[in-house]
Amino acid sequence: MVKKQVEQEVAASAPQQMNSGIAEEKQILYVVVRDGYRVSDKEYKNPNDSSAIAERKYWSRVETKHSHGAPVEIVQYDSKLHRIW
Repeated sequence: MVKKQVEQEVAASAPQQMNSGIAEEKQILYVVVRDGYRVSDKEYKNPNDSSAIAERKYWSRVETKHSHGAPVEIVQYDSKLHRIW
């Protein structure tokens, strides 16, 4: 019976998290990927960024000259797929 009272007291004393109802807006970012793998640490605010397009063209040339021609694309950043280790 003492154990049950302790569990109830612990549960009652746990801080409650308040949900203010305001959703955090995450900024949408884009990265250049080659064969599905991120090629650099650069992130872009939109896929039409001139730097992103230049980076995609560079990696496309590398891919056609030195590899098997895998697709090089500008895709939306995914925190699980496009991590920087």
